[in-house]
Amino acid sequence: MRWPIILIAALAGLSVSCARESATPLPKEGVVALSEQFTGDFTLVDKNGVARTDEDFAGKVMLIYFGFTYCPDVCPGDVNVMSAALNELGADADKVAPVFISVDPERDTPQTLSDYFAFDERIIPLTGTVEAAMAARQSFKLFAEKEPLPDSALEYTVNHGRFFYITDRNGQPEFAIIGGIDPQGLAALLRRNIDA
Repeated sequence: MRWPIILIAALAGLSVSCARESATPLPKEGVVALSEQFTGDFTLVDKNGVARTDEDFAGKVMLIYFGFTYCPDVCPGDVNVMSAALNELGADADKVAPVFISVDPERDTPQTLSDYFAFDERIIPLTGTVEAAMAARQSFKLFAEKEPLPDSALEYTVNHGRFFYITDRNGQPEFAIIGGIDPQGLAALLRRNIDA
């Protein structure tokens, strides 16, 4: 999966000083603090077809990942990291809203998401119209685009940025974690905001 060089450069250039002070320092690599230009707004639907917005999760730290159910390897691995990080948190997992936002809303219907996430009911998968999904990505400044697969029955894949986003309890994105983090590291970053 390609990462857009421009987005990675933009994220890497953001200053860690934008973040609230905490006793737990941010890792020096793979984690960047986000400015208020990252609004974290979304209006989508969940696996039951119920409209959900970022405001529904006020009071909780959100862990947000963008992916799609037809992704062959990277997204499933990252979703498992989300699930394992929640396990690492124990009782504190109730203070986190783990949200998966589809970058492929045309195929990721509420029923598809319901089937895909049956393994962990704690994860909240969201989809919506193409326009609503694009607006959600734009609020996190996340790149995603279709790539045709002419010799495949899937017809296309979706190249997208691979990040975990962590918000404060007001829904403001604070950190972007470049993919590849382990569950223990992700849980530690979540605790940083839970305890803030």
